[in-house]
This record gives sequence, structure tokens and C-alpha cells, in this order.
Amino acid sequence: MQIKIGNVKIDTQSRVSKHRNYLYDQLTLLHQEIIELVLEGETRNKIPIRELKLKAKLMKKYRRRLKLLNHY
Repeated sequence: MQIKIGNVKIDTQSRVSKHRNYLYDQLTLLHQEIIELVLEGETRNKIPIRELKLKAKLMKKYRRRLKLLNHY
């Protein structure tokens, strides 16, 4: 939330908490995309392995960062 006083904007939410929310949102989005890719690939009998690997690597990266942010 931002509070505006004249030309000055004061943000009440810390950068860490904003980043934590961003990572959580990205993880849920990637999870949904992976599920959609697998279900689509199952109907076509061809699953895009490269895309799945890329999304899985991103999920691993985001989870590691989220774990570090939650630790402190």
C-alpha cells in the first residue's frame, strides 16, 4: 500500500515482502502452466519436454529463493 503526501510516496510494504509475494504468485502460475502443458500433451500424445524442463528449473529456482526469504 502506498501513502501519497504531496509529491512524496511512502510505501508501507517492505521490498522483501513484495518480492516474497511475487515469487509465490510466479510459483502458482508456473504450477498451473505445467499442469496445462501435461494435460494438453496427453490429448495430443506429445508432451513438450523442453518446456516442462524449463518451467521445472524456474520453479526450483523460485522455491529456493522463497525459502531463503522465509528463513530470515
